[in-house]
Amino acid sequence: MRAAVYGGAQDIQVKEIPEPILGPRDVLVRPKYVGICGTDLSAWEYGMYEGGLVLGHEFTGEIVDVGNEVTEWRVGDRVVPNSLIPCGVCSYCTSHRHSLCEDMQMVGISMNGGLADLVGLPETTLHTLPETVDFKAGVFVEPLAVAIRGFHRVDFGEGMDVLVLGTGPIGLLSIQYAKIKGASKVYASEIQEARLQAARNVGADMVINPQNESLSLRLENYTAAAGVDLVVECTGKPQPTAESFSVVKRGGSILILGISEEPVEVDFMTGVLNELTVHFSYLGYAEFPEAIELLADKQIQTEQLITRVIPLERVVEDGFEALTRPDSSDVKVLVEI
Repeated sequence: MRAAVYGGAQDIQVKEIPEPILGPRDVLVRPKYVGICGTDLSAWEYGMYEGGLVLGHEFTGEIVDVGNEVTEWRVGDRVVPNSLIPCGVCSYCTSHRHSLCEDMQMVGISMNGGLADLVGLPETTLHTLPETVDFKAGVFVEPLAVAIRGFHRVDFGEGMDVLVLGTGPIGLLSIQYAKIKGASKVYASEIQEARLQAARNVGADMVINPQNESLSLRLENYTAAAGVDLVVECTGKPQPTAESFSVVKRGGSILILGISEEPVEVDFMTGVLNELTVHFSYLGYAEFPEAIELLADKQIQTEQLITRVIPLERVVEDGFEALTRPDSSDVKVLVEI
């Protein structure tokens, strides 16, 4: 079967590999669409994964075979896998903090994922993809779960003003979730014009290009308290992360969803004097059912986020190489298997 196999930094090859061998509690899934994630792009640039891995942790598919002890799933079922497989027995798992599991597995990151004709998965990692969610939209279950978990971790309430830094997929989903949960105003900051337009399309009340104007001064003119209640950092870049401290109001909160590979210098004096709260959030797990429900109810727009669909054979040239170019204006690229 075909698979996109990771060999290290700048090394992904689409080649033939053996089909998965199912264990008694495993299912065999034929992926339909796979999203290329920012984490995958970091692995491409910096060599973060082990060699020999089949990539792809945001995907939907259809079951084509089941192990002999599987009772909950049938051939033909539409599914979306959870990217996180916790051990279930460590102290973090037993206290429902699965993203901190001491012995986790991650589909497409530490075990083979969906950029292949077939993928074998433990039956416990699957969720039903309702008929009302098409296979393309279902790719956004995983990143939406990440955004939902972040909002669950902060003291977020109706009527708050929110600023989202970076309007890639996580940022655009965060804008929509903030609106669903009753945010008064949602502002978005982004340097790519195509992504700013996407933010407008999904409901941002105001968009700002910080390369063209001062983010803090613009917010001062629009917010009564000289800052927002919540900043959601989705860029994974040091400068915007540091600037979060200057655009959140006194007593406000900062939610860090972006992962910066570089050190970040922050203004702790401002943080202390203004009694700011900083939350870090990683992955989604228990949030998958809520994400699926929001997509099934058509409360989340996804078509606006998909900029291109490419075949598996072009995943390097039209996917990883294109997305890591400085002039890339893509939001989300899907790979059709």
